[in-house]
Amino acid sequence: QVINFGKFPVCHKFLNKKKKLKNYNLGLSLCKYCNLTQLSSTFPLKELKPIHNWVTYNEPEEHLDKLVHTISKLKYINKSSTISGVSYKEISILERFKNKGYKNKWILNPKKDLKIHDTKHNLETIQKKISSIKNFSRIQNSGKSDVLIVRHILEHCYDIKSFLSNLKKLIKKNGYIVFEVPDCEQSFLKRDYVMMWEEHVFYFTKNSFINLLRASGFKVEYFERYKYSYENILIAIVSSDNNYLSFNKKNKLQKNHFNNKNLEKDKFLIKQKIKKLKEKNFQICLFGTGHSALTFVNILNIQNQLDLIVDDDKNKFKMVLPGTNLKITNSNNLKNLDKIIILLGVNYES
Repeated sequence: QVINFGKFPVCHKFLNKKKKLKNYNLGLSLCKYCNLTQLSSTFPLKELKPIHNWVTYNEPEEHLDKLVHTISKLKYINKSSTISGVSYKEISILERFKNKGYKNKWILNPKKDLKIHDTKHNLETIQKKISSIKNFSRIQNSGKSDVLIVRHILEHCYDIKSFLSNLKKLIKKNGYIVFEVPDCEQSFLKRDYVMMWEEHVFYFTKNSFINLLRASGFKVEYFERYKYSYENILIAIVSSDNNYLSFNKKNKLQKNHFNNKNLEKDKFLIKQKIKKLKEKNFQICLFGTGHSALTFVNILNIQNQLDLIVDDDKNKFKMVLPGTNLKITNSNNLKNLDKIIILLGVNYES
């Protein structure tokens, strides 16, 4: 085990009344065999299923035009090629392909292809279904894909081996799979604890990502680390080649400054900073209640130092912030405060 953060509720359990939520252990461990950092224990999948159908997850898209161009230059790919995706995460990139004249495209349909009938499902259910399904009806109806795009779901997988194996069934012999995952390297170095999320099972770096793909029978045809101001992303375009199966047991161990000693030190320092501000009559406001903001509040245990929780999402108005007794209000209430410090919990790139 690398670090144990403690026990916390699921981040999207917004309720309109104060109620004690179930808490689960959140910690990271390092696999000594593959050097891949992952949750020490996963949260129950049924707990990760959203209780509201307005819960969505957004990803940065500035890089997608470049990625479309890169894919279009791959060997065997032309405007008659079939471009596909596994979830709603691929809708915007498939639209870009459509605008460039690629007419053959599809996305796995949750209800028809994955037999998901709960409208409140999200990635937690999609990854499970893709991992467990034996025969994809989509292949029979639309044929296999030349390019299968898989954005920001690999890190959610509970059975990553089966997930990757089943993806191979969806592509043609000379087809490609395009993976996109968060890059955790800088977060490990900077002790940026907000990268933690109970829905992310795996925390990739360049080395561990490429090592996993090669060990799973993929040949990496293209790799890129696309830099964003907050969190970089790792992009890998691979082909299926079991003859290329390779695994580097000497994979360089990623530097990681996450440990229990540093965590306690950081919690103390941040609490002291907030305490000094409050002594100067500043009120502390958390602006934004996405999972990163909640992780920050809960891991650093600063719930009792917050005076105001603001989010202009109408769905969250007067809801209780999970892990606290504080109700969410809108930004109009900021006008009533004279001295205020805002903890910005929004990602403007998503």
